[in-house]
Amino acid sequence: MANEAVSSEVHVHVTNAPSFFELFGDRGSVVGNTGLEPESAVTWDAGFRLAHQTGWVEGVYFDHRYGNLIQFAQTSQATSRPVNIGKARVRGIELSGRKAIGKNLSLSSNYTYQNSEDRSNVPHLTGNALPGRPRHKAGARADIRIGRFSASYDYVFEDGNFLDQANRRELASRHIHSPSLRVSVRKSIQLGLDAKNITDARVNDVWGYPLPGRSWSVSLKETW
Repeated sequence: MANEAVSSEVHVHVTNAPSFFELFGDRGSVVGNTGLEPESAVTWDAGFRLAHQTGWVEGVYFDHRYGNLIQFAQTSQATSRPVNIGKARVRGIELSGRKAIGKNLSLSSNYTYQNSEDRSNVPHLTGNALPGRPRHKAGARADIRIGRFSASYDYVFEDGNFLDQANRRELASRHIHSPSLRVSVRKSIQLGLDAKNITDARVNDVWGYPLPGRSWSVSLKETW
């Protein structure tokens, strides 16, 4: 039998003081900003959940409105710094679900769409996308088990995004594929082989720093 649930929430944050990390950085790639002012926000969301014995589906709409938003932006090729954006709005949807097919196969996926907008009073910035906030993000995973063997496959997509407030430095989209294989050698011993970013995609994080390429790992797990 299916279960349905619908909910909504409204959150009002009067102030959100800057964190220690935002104020003082890490003496490395992140430069602190001791002049930051507290940010304020009014946020709300509404969603639903449909559940069944073999899976579920969820959906959420969110709308966040900020004052003096604290946002990281790239200041050079080597450093990022938090700044107060001023007024900003971020809204979008989140969808996720999972489905079991028989006893040995399960599929899951998620998708997020967010529209971020700079609403400050700076003419050449108003209407721009906020730095480090991709418009589209998605992921999918498959898990299968056959006898002593189990395997999974992860796929992650992240849309391109901007490094700066002026939207002049843009990162390309990324596609990451990561399979794994497990075999039960004995009842309590499991041998594993994992591959991360198997296509060796050259990607950067949301601040523009390079992420590792293809990597392999072998594991041995014993359960007591």
